[in-house]
Amino acid sequence: MKYLILALFISSASAHCSGLFLNRKYYDVNIIKEGVNKIHEIVFNRNDNTAYFTFEQIAKVPTRALGYVKLDGNEAGVIDGIRNATGLAIDQALNRLYVGGSDGLYMINNNKKDKVPEQMPVNDDIRSLFIKDNAVYFVNRRREAFKFDFGYVNHVFELQGVAVDKLILDDDNNIMFLQNNKVFRVKIGTRIVNSHEKYVVNEIAADPHFKPYVCAKDGMYVYNKYKYALDKVGELKDVRKLAFITAEEPIYVVLDKIVRLVSNPVACLGN
Repeated sequence: MKYLILALFISSASAHCSGLFLNRKYYDVNIIKEGVNKIHEIVFNRNDNTAYFTFEQIAKVPTRALGYVKLDGNEAGVIDGIRNATGLAIDQALNRLYVGGSDGLYMINNNKKDKVPEQMPVNDDIRSLFIKDNAVYFVNRRREAFKFDFGYVNHVFELQGVAVDKLILDDDNNIMFLQNNKVFRVKIGTRIVNSHEKYVVNEIAADPHFKPYVCAKDGMYVYNKYKYALDKVGELKDVRKLAFITAEEPIYVVLDKIVRLVSNPVACLGN
């Protein structure tokens, strides 16, 4: 009888498993929000437990807008004041959200009750953002990479003359960047570009410890700084955007859905 019960449990688990494995850990899948059209970027602010994202509005002009959703899914909305909001970055230490749009760079101070965008002295059509060590990196519509630091804007030295779609900085003094769905890497302070061209890549992102993740057509990878290579950590395919609640709790975008992975110490036996 004991063996029969175990067999029935395994059969039931196989039929009802809806989670997945990532980094050798099992996760339950929780859809935070769905029906969002063409999400461009997503970040998570741990200070207010909120995911911020930019997306395409269907029947409004300007087309792109800044939206948000609380992690529990009970509150969502749109923040106005930024024309064609696209790029996003979050400064967790100062609780500030940076947003790039057609008219330049904006900052929303989440310590204030009213989330009113304040324009920074950067006038460019910004498509992508990243922040590290209080410096804001951005890529403009012309695919040029810049650094905004202490009130000044300068070209990213390592990427001058290089077409960039998105960039991140990792935990080993590398800049990783996307160009035409291929991922490349350059050591800070050099101009030597290394390629990982065999992968077709939709997204690159860094976890809270600046560990770089690569979302490719055939699954999810992390950059191994000891092997100078990408290690596959999961079968999550066609992830469009990726952010992190914690280093072990990602949220991602697939199709029109924002999805949270919740760690479950009891792995489903059917997966």
